[in-house]
Amino acid sequence: MKKGKLRIGTLYEYRDIEKHGTVIGDKEEGKKSLYMDVKYGNWTHNNQPEFSKSVLKIGEGGVVHVIDSTIEVVENSPNIFIFCTTEDFDQNAMADFGYDCCVVIEKPERFFSAISHTIRHKAIFEGVFRCQYVSRRQPHDADHGTHPAIIKDPSYKPQKEVRALWKPIKKNIEPIIIECRDAARYCSLA
Repeated sequence: MKKGKLRIGTLYEYRDIEKHGTVIGDKEEGKKSLYMDVKYGNWTHNNQPEFSKSVLKIGEGGVVHVIDSTIEVVENSPNIFIFCTTEDFDQNAMADFGYDCCVVIEKPERFFSAISHTIRHKAIFEGVFRCQYVSRRQPHDADHGTHPAIIKDPSYKPQKEVRALWKPIKKNIEPIIIECRDAARYCSLA
């Protein structure tokens, strides 16, 4: 902790439930889908619902008859760097994870700024976000633009996870271990 040695993971690595188990791992990590149920519709180029346009193109003069159908669009986040924390200390969650200590981040803005500076040649800081514990499958009109990387199944809600995200500069990424003494200045053991 004194050296600021940290592990920055990747979103896709947490899909490996064989490696991480089901408490930490989630095979659906970074995925969401939006859907629209249609009982009946006669769609033309002029009256086609906006959501359906990413799936179905209707040319001028064309008509599509839709009956008892579901249109679904799956969104898969690109692989990104991720650092997972929690909003609140929870002894039961610590036990579930198999951890025996907790690090308190006293000034999160400065902590993540220091990390971002250290990995600036590898990634661009996107921000720190509270996870949203909702179904990964949502009605299209209920979506508020939530990034798939911060959606977690409601069963994970007790974790109260907060994630820092960095967009990688290169496409193929793997977890990295860094030393960032500046970040360590904002940490203490609980």
